[in-house]
Amino acid sequence: MTGIFLKALGAGILCAMCSVRFNGHGKDIPVAGFIGFLAAFAMGFFEDLYLRAFVSGLVYSVTSEIMGRILDKPVAVYYAPVLVPFVPGKLTFVMMGEFVTGDKLAALDRLAEILCISGMIALAILIVETVFRQFDERKDGKTAL
Repeated sequence: MTGIFLKALGAGILCAMCSVRFNGHGKDIPVAGFIGFLAAFAMGFFEDLYLRAFVSGLVYSVTSEIMGRILDKPVAVYYAPVLVPFVPGKLTFVMMGEFVTGDKLAALDRLAEILCISGMIALAILIVETVFRQFDERKDGKTAL
């Protein structure tokens, strides 16, 4: 449990620093760190790589939507900096090394893994965006298709 907490704390600090890099101002910086902390903490309870990516995507999408509404900010302010620790950068680096050394089969296997992880994150974001859009349309009295 301590390991999960420390990794989540590190992810939160990284998200806060990435918020600075993506021109976050004032409250946006600690909020991005908090969202990253929650996503990494929730992700730490699962073993499967793809499930971890999906859960982290769900957690930070929902939290970003909620914080964006509370602070009256666009959700994109939180998506970009919080996404950084959850994309498979190490796998991409390993894949490029395999391509350079000529091990194309291993590199393509790694590429498939990278695309699956990225797809799970994108699917989680899409699901949350769709649910929140449906909620907004029903709240505003518009008909949702």
